[in-house]
Amino acid sequence: MKRIASIHSQIYNYFHSSNSCQQHFFAPAQEDEYVAYYNSMYLLRDTTDSLDDHRSRGFSSNPLVAYLEFWGVMQAINIQQDAICELHKVVSGASLHTGNFNAWKQLRELRHLCAGHPAHKSHGGPLTRTFMGRKFGDYRSFKYEIWEKGLGIKHPNVALGNLLDSYILEAETALQGVLSDMRVKWP
Repeated sequence: MKRIASIHSQIYNYFHSSNSCQQHFFAPAQEDEYVAYYNSMYLLRDTTDSLDDHRSRGFSSNPLVAYLEFWGVMQAINIQQDAICELHKVVSGASLHTGNFNAWKQLRELRHLCAGHPAHKSHGGPLTRTFMGRKFGDYRSFKYEIWEKGLGIKHPNVALGNLLDSYILEAETALQGVLSDMRVKWP
């Protein structure tokens, strides 16, 4: 997360050192874009700092607290991704293409699979039910249970820390694109 924090600081510093960037965003016609920019920057910083802090401490030894922490981590990643997408859109004028961001997609899908109506989910595919036990694991690896109609039960093992490390590189790439676009649009 320190890499994301670093590029966030570079974007922040560029915004505050560029008169043309500020003139663009502070124009009355750009009110929505400015609000989207600063809201995204706040969300990005808060999720980055929170995720970094939690990863350095790890999950609680109390399984009930760890269970809530896990969903907080997964939701914070989702919020961070949404903030990066919004920041990209407001600066570049186009949606962020995450086609090659495999870890990004895996984390998002994992959060939706395990927390998006896990008791009964069917979005055009087979009916699935997912469950995480109280002692699911940690950043090294965690397990959850998934039942798919017609396929039975599986117990996937996810190396969350490794997945996060890959995601951080993808997020950094997206944010480097934002900074590059700012430098081109508002020299």
